[in-house]
Amino acid sequence: MHRGGSISLGLQLANHRVIVSEISTRFGSPDFARQYLEKCLYYVNIGSNDYLGNYFNPQFYPTSQIYSLEQYAQALIEELSLNLLALHDLGARKYVLNGLGLFGCTPAVMHSHGTNGSCVEEQNAAALDFNNKLKALVDQFNNRFSANSKFITIHMAPKANAQGFLVSDAACCPLGCLPDQKPCNNRSEYVFWDDVHPTEEWNLLNAIPAYDSIIDPAFVYPMDIKHLVDWEAKRVLEFTNGATSQLSVTE
Repeated sequence: MHRGGSISLGLQLANHRVIVSEISTRFGSPDFARQYLEKCLYYVNIGSNDYLGNYFNPQFYPTSQIYSLEQYAQALIEELSLNLLALHDLGARKYVLNGLGLFGCTPAVMHSHGTNGSCVEEQNAAALDFNNKLKALVDQFNNRFSANSKFITIHMAPKANAQGFLVSDAACCPLGCLPDQKPCNNRSEYVFWDDVHPTEEWNLLNAIPAYDSIIDPAFVYPMDIKHLVDWEAKRVLEFTNGATSQLSVTE
């Protein structure tokens, strides 16, 4: 990226393979390592920089000349799909896939378009298209791996439901707080910490329904994190009971 180096999801997976190998060594067996990893919850949050740091930066990248927005979203989803399959091969079984926020409502985008606090709908439409394709991918994988894996997706949308926050169109600390730069005194009243990233208060507001969507049943799909964990506990119990029954028959 023109703003500095980044670690791609593919490279993160390569690093994870090294960790998996170390876990296998520690457990003394790849099978034991896989059983351990099957209990883990994998949270995947990726995609925003592909738009904010690439597609919508034609002065640095030719991506928007090569792909339409719909084609680009499809290409990203296909790449994500391959990486998730690779993660599945390593033993991952419970996935939380984070959808894109409405980055057309970030201070950086609104300021660059001079909208005076109004969201940039073209960029929001791009995020929503990606999220819809991500939801379809979740359905596809849940059907494909229904016996032993579960995928859910979470959609966070800064500013779209910013009730309770006094400031939703400006950053508490513009430019990410450079040395000697002071943040705002009332950060809990801001949706955004810098020109792109939400504040801790906003993240906390979103974390609660992500875990228990009784608060907002439209927030996660097809279940919340709590039910995903419950699904895993039930699956393990059924597997254990099945193994016990087989052992009894054998004996």
